[in-house]
Amino acid sequence: MENRDTLFDKIKYFYWSLVPYDYRPKEILYYWKCRIWRKHNTVRARYLSPTWYDRCDLLPHIMFEILSQFIEQECSAEIVEWHGEHGHKINVNGEKKYVRDEMQDLYNWWHITYNKEMKEVEEILWKEVEKHKCKNVWEPTENERFFRFTLQFDSPEDDVIWHRCMMAINKLEKITDKKLEVMMHRLVRISPYMWT
Repeated sequence: MENRDTLFDKIKYFYWSLVPYDYRPKEILYYWKCRIWRKHNTVRARYLSPTWYDRCDLLPHIMFEILSQFIEQECSAEIVEWHGEHGHKINVNGEKKYVRDEMQDLYNWWHITYNKEMKEVEEILWKEVEKHKCKNVWEPTENERFFRFTLQFDSPEDDVIWHRCMMAINKLEKITDKKLEVMMHRLVRISPYMWT
């Protein structure tokens, strides 16, 4: 039996041959709906204010926000079998681990350790710095055009505590940056599995 196209099918096929897929009325409507109303490709970092940030600071926030949105909105056991016989596994530090468990570990590290605990420690150190803060003094040098910047403290104790706190803040920052880089690498390794 022959497959005969109706007149409507012939008109439809002719129209499809003339008009590219992206320019069909339904697709144009969908495009503008996504452009104006529901922006699927816009990511807003929840831990950053809407002001300017350097790209090196913005990148980790956007990466982990995409992971967070995936876990919170798309990642369910009904859609993908994350564990069990068909669950995807990845090698992490020499041991096999389910990808979903790795996602959850990264998610927990970002939301609990990085954005809460590390920030709290940093805040405590900065409060201590403020308690023992110094006066900034500009002293003239031999050359009248130049000045020397010095720090003056109320007591020698303040000097010691202030310098220790500043060293601790710098050390914490270096440790945090190294750990963040490692976690970003881990996140990039699981990115092919972030689909539903």
